[in-house]
Amino acid sequence: MAERSFGRVIEGRRRELGLTQETVAKKVGVRANYIGYLERGMRHPSQRVVEKLSTALKINAQDLYLLANPRVRSLLGKAKPATPSVSPWQQFIRSASLQQKNGLSKAERDALAQIARAEKATSMTGVIKAVRALRKGFRAERPGQRA
Repeated sequence: MAERSFGRVIEGRRRELGLTQETVAKKVGVRANYIGYLERGMRHPSQRVVEKLSTALKINAQDLYLLANPRVRSLLGKAKPATPSVSPWQQFIRSASLQQKNGLSKAERDALAQIARAEKATSMTGVIKAVRALRKGFRAERPGQRA
């Protein structure tokens, strides 16, 4: 299996997290077109950019640095590929097939969607909105409860 390039890894992870190039650029402190250049392999990132990208995309910084610097990787021997730091819980929230396999109801899937939304929130306001939507969903399940 061919090794993935730095650009493909950051693009794939960005898409997996549902982030735009603009959002990642703001988190990293660069322009959006620079993120596009990195994804297409047209630019080489500085160590500072790699560190900020690893934080923004929740990827191990060392793995990402080695992907961005293949010569260093060859000096150190075969390095493992960059792996996103995704917990089993996050994998479950993001996987419709796992949820279906485990028999989650529509209400439970909706609740997980709100939790995932809160997890992706970039502000406390976003988290609070997701929590309120989650509460509203729980109230709708129990008729006769005050809203």
